[in-house]
Amino acid sequence: MRIIISGHRGFIGGHLVRNLKLHHPEIELTFLTKEDFSNVFKLVEKINKKDLIFHLAGVNITKTEEDLLNLNSKINNNLFLALKEIEFCGTMFFSSSLKEKTNTAYGKSKKEGREMFENLSKKLNFTFNYSLIPNVFGPFCKPNYNSFISTFSYNLINKKTIRIIKNDKIKLIYIDDFIEILLKIVTNPIVKIDFKNSVSILKVSEVLDKLKYFFQIYISNNEFPRFENEFDIKLFNTFRSNINLQKHYPQKHNFHVDKRGEFSELSRSHSKGQSSISFTNSGFIRGNHFHKRKIERFSVLKGEAEIQLKKYLTNDIISFKLSGESPSFIDIPIWYVHNIKNIGKEELITHFWINELFNLNDNDTYPDNV
Repeated sequence: MRIIISGHRGFIGGHLVRNLKLHHPEIELTFLTKEDFSNVFKLVEKINKKDLIFHLAGVNITKTEEDLLNLNSKINNNLFLALKEIEFCGTMFFSSSLKEKTNTAYGKSKKEGREMFENLSKKLNFTFNYSLIPNVFGPFCKPNYNSFISTFSYNLINKKTIRIIKNDKIKLIYIDDFIEILLKIVTNPIVKIDFKNSVSILKVSEVLDKLKYFFQIYISNNEFPRFENEFDIKLFNTFRSNINLQKHYPQKHNFHVDKRGEFSELSRSHSKGQSSISFTNSGFIRGNHFHKRKIERFSVLKGEAEIQLKKYLTNDIISFKLSGESPSFIDIPIWYVHNIKNIGKEELITHFWINELFNLNDNDTYPDNV
């Protein structure tokens, strides 16, 4: 099988690529770029008749509504002509939006595109699948672009003004839940895409209240907030993905000193968690894996350590050096491959806190090298 993805550099496309590489490494992936969409024949050269196409490309924001309609129409029309030219007979998923039901330029462009490909599928007899996607949120979504949650999170962390334009009830789906459903098409092209059981409905103000709480507890107090349900954990992981890692970490532990010696809290959580401690010999490395959901804190208590982070499928490494001479911590972001190395001559003692109890059958740990 070969999978074609348009919009692979976008929020949803990026998560789709990461999950395909992780869960289906045997599948060949081909990407349709902005340049490819400038010419029908470039698309014809890239697409095979029996490919599985995830068509996620589109323009969300332009200076005028007319520009938005025209740009999205050009993208869809050129792909339409290319599929017609090669007499496509594979499978296509078209990413539409609940905004189809609104009178916005974006909604109109999505509806026109969806109907156009649906009609073509009947003529060429290829499998067509689509969904009216609700508001998708999660890590790595651009603030001030297509998710108010990322915008609010970024603004809170960077102490910028936040304004609610309309306090509507919004249908929300977390990106991992969305991708999990989308991947079903890989094994069953005609599967019905149904997000009903994965959607949460909240007012914009309710979401903002939760994010403000995260800011106060996590950013201001360096504590882990209370999580009432899985949605809160997903929202928190989205919130903290907007932290500038290199500017924010490492964070020093606060010590209380008296004649007896020193005392410090390593982590305070308003929800459940698990603590562990490791003793690492000089020159050895722990880790080299990543998590998709876990919240972790590494605290170096004794010795010299280097902690390295690298976003999955990228080459940019972020490195931190921590010392027991000034005990500090780093919280590990999801989707970041990470390790910790003893770079000193003495034993390295590290305290680890994680927000969930270890489960061998569902440990959310994926091996990879920084």
